[in-house]
Amino acid sequence: MRTLFLIVPITLCFLSSCKDEEIRVYKIAKDTETVTASPTVDPIGAAPKPDESKPHDHAAHSNTVTWQAGDGWTQEEAGQFLTAAYSLPDGGRVTVSKLGGDGGGLAANVNRWRGQVGLKTLDDDKIGGQPMKIADSAEGMLLYNLIPPNAAPEVEGILAAVLPLASETWYFKFTGPSGILNKSGGKFMDFLRTVRVAGSASPASPTPSAAETKKPKVNVVPPESWVPSEGSAMRVASYSITGPEGTFADVSVIPLPGDSGSILDNVNRWRAQVQLAPLESETDPALGKTVTGPAGDYFLSKMVSTEPLLEGKKAAIGSAILNREGMTWFFKITGEATLVEANMEKFEQFVRSATFP
Repeated sequence: MRTLFLIVPITLCFLSSCKDEEIRVYKIAKDTETVTASPTVDPIGAAPKPDESKPHDHAAHSNTVTWQAGDGWTQEEAGQFLTAAYSLPDGGRVTVSKLGGDGGGLAANVNRWRGQVGLKTLDDDKIGGQPMKIADSAEGMLLYNLIPPNAAPEVEGILAAVLPLASETWYFKFTGPSGILNKSGGKFMDFLRTVRVAGSASPASPTPSAAETKKPKVNVVPPESWVPSEGSAMRVASYSITGPEGTFADVSVIPLPGDSGSILDNVNRWRAQVQLAPLESETDPALGKTVTGPAGDYFLSKMVSTEPLLEGKKAAIGSAILNREGMTWFFKITGEATLVEANMEKFEQFVRSATFP
């Protein structure tokens, strides 16, 4: 078991102007596995030296952030700018860090990360992130998959989560070759599901066991023309579709705890990805429609870019959102607009085929 007590502030500069992993004061005791971090609120500046002689007093208004390392993870020396660091058995590195306040701004940090893996810079209003609710808390994280499209296994990528709190921002990152991230990304998602925040609006529960954080499962029946693909870390199912003249579409199924944002928020996030203006009301017909299926009510939506975004062709996103037993399930088909349109009926049948063990 490894327990980590600290006083620290990082930057998220996952889909820069200041240093992203500045640390304040920390103390490590080497015989526990659950990590607890409880920072005081210091202005960002010169960090005081760690006092190893006694535990730190925790400010009454501070948050306590806890997490549990995965099985077989090796804790490394965190170093000056990290709160915790782990190497994974199959490769790759997971780090935890934080900065005071907003850490220099979400967009600046995400774009810095995008630059590190060779992705182009996005405008501030295009920096979205997939929301993920933290259990037993009013807080939530934003998830970013920064693996370059169609990347070779050796190409570097980043999976990350940002946890903004009242006086600090926490960053959880999984870095390494894309092949390793795709292979072990599910373990990173399991790790994120163990994160808890005490001192927020809702009481935090004890750190869950490995069984309690097991990735949700779904059974789906894809059309014969869809080819299973490796996908990304957050997915429980992934398929690729190839069309005429080299057109391509991608299908994913991603489960996240809690409500993970309103339908309007999620649809507007996807609209931004195809450079469409946001919708202002949940009654707007362009939002989509509710369809009843065997597993419950799905909200279906589709959006098509007005400009050519994919090698001179328009892009489209079809989606379905299902809330079920404390989880939000996101089904998406993304790609060249004509190919997406040709597969929308199959996509709806695919969504309706979902059953949950």
